[in-house]
Amino acid sequence: MSAKHLSAKKLPAQKTARPAAFAVFIRNILPVVTGWLCLLVSISFFTATYDTAQVKLTLLHNGAVVLLALWAALKLAERKNPFTRANLPWLLPFFVYIGWNALSFAFLPYKMEAAEEFIRLLMYGGITLLIACEFRAQDVRTLTKFIIAAAWISFAYAALQIIDGFFPGADFMPWRGFFTRRVFSTHANPNFFGAFVIFASCVAGAQYLLTRKKSLLVLLGLGLAALFFTESKGAWVAYAAALACLAGLYTNFLAPDAARKHLKKINIAAGCFVLIALVLAGVYAAKRFQSVSFRAYTWLSAVEMVQDAPVMGTGPGSFKIIYPAYRRPQIFYIENSHNTETQHAENEYLEQWATTGTVGLAVFLWMIVFVLVCAARNLKRGAQSAERTPALQERSWYLLGYTGAFFGLLAHAFVDISLRFASSGLFFAVFMGVIIALCKEPDDTDAVGAELPASAAWLTGGARVLLLGGLLYAAWRVAAQFSEVTGALAAATFGEGALIACSWAVLLFCVLGVMYVYVRAAFLSRRAIVGFVLFASLPLLCFFYGFFQANHYYSLGVSLTGKNNPEGAIGYFTKAVALNPFQTEYRQFRANVFAATMNLTKTFSPARGDKDDPSDDYERALKDFAVVLKRAPNHALLHQNIGQLYYAMAVRQAQGAQHAPNAAEYERFSQNARDNMAQAKRAFERSLTVDPVNESTYLFLISIALMERNPERAQYWIDAYRRGPAGVTEPEFLQRHQNNPRVNAAQRQVEQLRSSVLKNTAKK
Repeated sequence: MSAKHLSAKKLPAQKTARPAAFAVFIRNILPVVTGWLCLLVSISFFTATYDTAQVKLTLLHNGAVVLLALWAALKLAERKNPFTRANLPWLLPFFVYIGWNALSFAFLPYKMEAAEEFIRLLMYGGITLLIACEFRAQDVRTLTKFIIAAAWISFAYAALQIIDGFFPGADFMPWRGFFTRRVFSTHANPNFFGAFVIFASCVAGAQYLLTRKKSLLVLLGLGLAALFFTESKGAWVAYAAALACLAGLYTNFLAPDAARKHLKKINIAAGCFVLIALVLAGVYAAKRFQSVSFRAYTWLSAVEMVQDAPVMGTGPGSFKIIYPAYRRPQIFYIENSHNTETQHAENEYLEQWATTGTVGLAVFLWMIVFVLVCAARNLKRGAQSAERTPALQERSWYLLGYTGAFFGLLAHAFVDISLRFASSGLFFAVFMGVIIALCKEPDDTDAVGAELPASAAWLTGGARVLLLGGLLYAAWRVAAQFSEVTGALAAATFGEGALIACSWAVLLFCVLGVMYVYVRAAFLSRRAIVGFVLFASLPLLCFFYGFFQANHYYSLGVSLTGKNNPEGAIGYFTKAVALNPFQTEYRQFRANVFAATMNLTKTFSPARGDKDDPSDDYERALKDFAVVLKRAPNHALLHQNIGQLYYAMAVRQAQGAQHAPNAAEYERFSQNARDNMAQAKRAFERSLTVDPVNESTYLFLISIALMERNPERAQYWIDAYRRGPAGVTEPEFLQRHQNNPRVNAAQRQVEQLRSSVLKNTAKK
């Protein structure tokens, strides 16, 4: 038989080869895991950590690790490159965006403090690429069900919060009243919930047009009512903009011919809706103009950041580090606080410009315009298609809903920071991936392939055993750590008991779910690489869960400090530092506690952060402050905290000099006191460059001048405080400086010192 006939015999066998069960399972489970991730990030809220949104970040981090590990295992087992020549044109903007951010981050001097946000950016990019490469219409259908389920839960709880505003006590959860009567549902902030209402309503609205289920109209009504009670002005305008986008896409591409005859009327109605939203937002902005002022001053400062780094920017994740050096003093008056850390620019486009430069902003705009243009062209092509099959129509409706949701997020991003948080940032990444997945033509190379040759049995078995052992250890470790979190909660009310029960249910569901997916994937595959890849992801899962645990320990430390138990707080701060090395805030708080305890006996204490040699609290505080200075030198209270440490040490050394047993010891103590006081002065003066409003800083400098018997220098600082910071002209701000009781008391001390100095001079 000829070679030609042999080739013909083999060809049909290749077409009918049995698909790999492992590949089928992974492709089926990826949209389910994505859906659960979206659902849990939307509805999870937890108050036993210092940051109530930390649970959402933890779910995002670990969910992204699981998704990307499964995708990597699939592609390595199949020996397929997902970024084929056919896929690359669709993915190019995302690669360029991720690449530019990586380049900008490489030049950032404060990498540790910005690392956590940069890691999330990479996770978002990975999720977008995964969905764009792997998802099909049926996968989008699965994802949509989860988003609508999240909307039902979130909107229903928002309705309960609305009722609670009129009938107090209806909301039984421990966090009720966080924002008075403003509704925030299962989100950490009314503005974040407003963003969720916008995109969830777009998805639900398109689903209604596809299925005509009347229950979805109820859902949309609940969402609109909840949006009103958020009192989020930017969300109102963004909701109207998203609705206008949906109306425009629908009437131009999906509406029947009868509806298109009324295109002009529909456009006018959409424009009127946007106008009404703008007027409503303006009315509420006039009632709470403080919010508008805060954003205006923040934007002005961000523009100054752009001017100083116009090309490369300051680096992704660096806004919270660099911005305090540019922050306008008016922000401190508006927030009425000095321990404030504005972490974002209240405008996504401005933050992109400030942190990634003009090039980064251009790439970001290219990416979002590319996504929107792809959606519009695909809808137009679908409308012009001669064959309007049910599958094509379904895809068009999904594309309509997700494009409107994406546009709504973009509109809200002009006046809000929600894209920088997991509750919206995840969906921003998901929506881009879904839109590209629905637009691009299916790639034959993405089809489920046949079984590949199996690895050696001993190697595959070893990988499975290793994975099983790793899963059991990771599950035990996470559960044991989480028991510490819930053990600190008191179920004194029904709401607190419900929170504990729900938190354990969610944790066990996530842990057991990951174990099931990993084990099934490893045992379905005949390739050892699958077990090894999944095992390699387990340390990352434990590491990112540690961020949640660290935030809990930090919360306990802050609580104990507030209860005047600094010794008990130190151990918790040390645990927090160990579990999350990226958060310098933990170190700064621990250093402040060391400054308060000021135990000068050298001891070796791992609970106090000692690694090798014995230390005292003064040395430990200096070490922690040195780390914070290196990573985040512009924190509002950092330099004042350092000044207080030197000030306290100077006072302690001066007291030691008074009880010195001999002249040598007296001189040593006195010199140490002078050195520390000089350091304190420098730190306090540096503090005024980032916070020229804080009266405590001026009072410390006045106190130092009084101790040095220098009334003129003390008067200088009193006058500087009463003048107010440079650039502040608002009378409502400056009047706070005119009659401050503490400064007035300092003025009397200065007068007494001046009188004493004059008397001594006259005697001489």
